[in-house]
Amino acid sequence: MKKINILIIEDTTLTAQKMKRTLQWAGYHVAAIAYNSDAAIGVMFKEHIDIIIADINIKGEINGIQTAKVIQKNFNVPVIFLTSYHDDSTLAEASSVDFTGYIVKPYLDAHLLREVKLASFRFGLNDRIEPITLNSGYIYDATSKRLHKENKEITLTKKEEMFLHILVQNKNSMISNEYVDLVLWHDSTTYDENRRQLLFRLRKKVPELNIETLKGKGYILKV
Repeated sequence: MKKINILIIEDTTLTAQKMKRTLQWAGYHVAAIAYNSDAAIGVMFKEHIDIIIADINIKGEINGIQTAKVIQKNFNVPVIFLTSYHDDSTLAEASSVDFTGYIVKPYLDAHLLREVKLASFRFGLNDRIEPITLNSGYIYDATSKRLHKENKEITLTKKEEMFLHILVQNKNSMISNEYVDLVLWHDSTTYDENRRQLLFRLRKKVPELNIETLKGKGYILKV
């Protein structure tokens, strides 16, 4: 039986490692531990993640809730929040994300496992997501992040693959330049020219896809 892959977003090492041990003992697979939003976004493009457990109060430019928003815009993954706070303002901010569980520190292992089990029951079918049909015979598999045409895979670089993924997941809606930079170059500095060159190379490989540039704003894949 395939194990459920879990991403832990937690900037306290002791808490993250304790959680990992508990989950692995219960038969889950902790695919990665991310200590900030940049690392978490990077993991989503490298691993197939079924469930995310995110501390709300992580260090960095954006917190756990905002990180979950960025991830959920592109991946169908349930989120369980972990926090020391349960005040109205925190709950109100968390409600802007489609989260499936909420764990307040200090927590019991049984509570953690209960929330993960509930999430696995509700959303444990990610590997059955149907491929997405695009224009001109292109078929996109959102799980493997692979593009095919006439049963042949279109070979893409990692950056091209990431760019196409966020375009497909947000098809017919604009994704801003800032958002593209955050997702694709979250771990380094980038420039407008990098985006333009990346789009140029992607268009050469998939010329039939209608990827529009909205000058100074962003991009849209029309399907």
